[in-house]
Amino acid sequence: MYRRQVLAAGSGLTAFSLAGCGERASSGDSGSTDGESGDASGDTSHARSGAGVPGRIEPLGHAIGSNPSFYTAAALSPDAEWGLLGGFPTESSAVASTLVDLAEPGSPTVVHELDATADGTRTNAVGFDAHRAGLYYRSLEGTTKGIEVVDCGWREGTPTEPRVVTVFETPNVGVHRFVAQPAEPVLYLVDHHPAADAGVLVVDVSAPGSPELVGRAGTSGGTHDLTYDPDREMLYAAYAVGPDEGVVVYDAANPYVPTERGRFAYGPQPDYAALGEPGFETCHQVDYDPTRDLLVVGDERRTGIPGGKHVFDVGWDRGSLEKPEPIGFTHAPDARPMGEEERFWWTTHFHDVVSSGDETLLVDGGYRQGAWVCNLTEPREPTPTERFATVAGADSLDPDPNRVGITSPPFAWEAVHATERDFVFVSDSLTGAYTVDVSAAEARGPRGRGPAGHYNRRIRPGGRPRSRDDR
Repeated sequence: MYRRQVLAAGSGLTAFSLAGCGERASSGDSGSTDGESGDASGDTSHARSGAGVPGRIEPLGHAIGSNPSFYTAAALSPDAEWGLLGGFPTESSAVASTLVDLAEPGSPTVVHELDATADGTRTNAVGFDAHRAGLYYRSLEGTTKGIEVVDCGWREGTPTEPRVVTVFETPNVGVHRFVAQPAEPVLYLVDHHPAADAGVLVVDVSAPGSPELVGRAGTSGGTHDLTYDPDREMLYAAYAVGPDEGVVVYDAANPYVPTERGRFAYGPQPDYAALGEPGFETCHQVDYDPTRDLLVVGDERRTGIPGGKHVFDVGWDRGSLEKPEPIGFTHAPDARPMGEEERFWWTTHFHDVVSSGDETLLVDGGYRQGAWVCNLTEPREPTPTERFATVAGADSLDPDPNRVGITSPPFAWEAVHATERDFVFVSDSLTGAYTVDVSAAEARGPRGRGPAGHYNRRIRPGGRPRSRDDR
């Protein structure tokens, strides 16, 4: 089965004044910042034990560029032979996209680092063309708004000497995230501006040198994420702000004219009030279960109680595409309340749903949680299992705090599953690209959170990581 094309991007405008992501205000208390493996400090009683539950993560390989920016999105080519990282240029790096050779998943290699073409422009989304090898797209927010088309082997460009083919400008706030239609040369772009006329822009890329805006969908802007489901021919949208905040389902049987099929509105639902209790704020990402009629939706919160993952029934039991029904919820395994100096630390981020035999797993790029796995086989009881700290090379990081306010890892951004090759590609904003194996083997370690060495860093507030030897 053709899983999907992830033309995905990183997070919304974060605590670091990166414009774009809004949220409804609510209060929260500051908490411990201890992320030690198996450590019971901090309020983590909300997360049921994963001991003996299928859901294991094993590191395979790691790569980081020679001129790293603040890395954002992770994306894979259709054959999963190549990976991409987005990037926010910093005071010391202008890199906006990084190409990674994944021919050997255990030895990923950075092939090129491509600078932004305009000052003050960042790339929150990257993704490969679904139909033509050697072509990728990167989003533009800031000074220039839209997408760029990059040739890295399609025609005149090469993997080591890429060429920007064209810039396609869009209205309002630029492009924050996008997804490809795998059967037609179409991109769906989000319009994150809450007052935009439509939240989805339909762009024809049949001629990569001259993309064309051919349609709009939705009744408002404020969209943050889009996912295309090729089996059902549905487009799922996460609206983070604006009057349509929540999940919207579009019928995309006509790829050029998506029409609304159903929705779940966040407005009437409760806010986050306590760890372990579902809240509905800042709907941030949506993905689907490839084998069952379920969606998994992640919320993102800046401070206070962190956002978590919701499981929605869209035909599995009593729910439907017309009326999605929330049936399950979890926070990240070590989640705790976040203070002003811990913005976004424990909120969940960009995930992928993985089928592994009879088990269904979720793998998330979970900011301070690193990369973590959750068992979704019983969708009413999502169970966090192992986690892995994306801290390779942390001791050699430049301590100059110019990377958008984050000075120490882990700060994992996104996890993407390579279905045919069966590995997961993960981005960390400071330490780069990771390949990991996610399987249905039983979770190990205290409470099933992983073996010693998987999460062996403790984070000082606003500071560098501390090793076990410093305890």
